[in-house]
Amino acid sequence: MSENAPEMNVDPNLFDARENSPSSMRVIAQELKSTYDALNGKSERPNGNVHQIHRGGEVSTSQFGQWNDATRLAAVLGSDNAGRKFVEVYEKFIKAFEQVADAVDASAQNHDAARRTNEGEA
Repeated sequence: MSENAPEMNVDPNLFDARENSPSSMRVIAQELKSTYDALNGKSERPNGNVHQIHRGGEVSTSQFGQWNDATRLAAVLGSDNAGRKFVEVYEKFIKAFEQVADAVDASAQNHDAARRTNEGEA
């Protein structure tokens, strides 16, 4: 090293903890998937799932809630096929949400496989 180079201070505990813990990533993926199930009406959660939205284009206030903003939102979405567009966008959101959950799970698998390759099966 050059005499003019700054001294490097490396944390001696730098590699003691994993920054990308596959088990933590799997917990996150599982939580996302449970929310995904709720969005698709496959859980105990009674609201917010895509099957509650009427596909005929009319969206009622009861499908969004009874507060003032829900009433205004329902009025907008219930006119001129806006309700159908809302359902289409919501379904795309749900699909993207599922892809994110799957990507987090796949990332955990990749990190775990790399760890096993680099560190052994322990």
